[in-house]
Amino acid sequence: MPFVRCSTPTEAITAAETLVKSGGEALFLFFGSENPQTGESWCPDCVVADPVVRKAIIAARKDLTVYECPVGERADWKNQPGHPYRTAPAFRIARIPTLVHLKGGVEVGRLVEADLAVPTTVAAFLGKG
Repeated sequence: MPFVRCSTPTEAITAAETLVKSGGEALFLFFGSENPQTGESWCPDCVVADPVVRKAIIAARKDLTVYECPVGERADWKNQPGHPYRTAPAFRIARIPTLVHLKGGVEVGRLVEADLAVPTTVAAFLGKG
């Protein structure tokens, strides 16, 4: 299961469109961009959720590609209703972190914020097939 970094919203939207065409399945993980000096996200919920989500994905869904989608710096995301991840029909992300499961380009599930920090909740979510 590869983790693929989508450096821009355009890359993530293109990946979702490819799933529509191919009928494929993937996970999209949205989070606050990392500070280059610390390597941690500016989003405290993202920092807590990251190891939980990664461990659960490796344990339960090695069959899926995971697209890592940083939303940008805090100022690029907070109170920015026009942000591409907020407006893209495939995603419509309101809060981070968010994990979206797409199958054939259709959303089959989503976990948001604190739910991503609960190992049993993430494991149950990933158990969906």
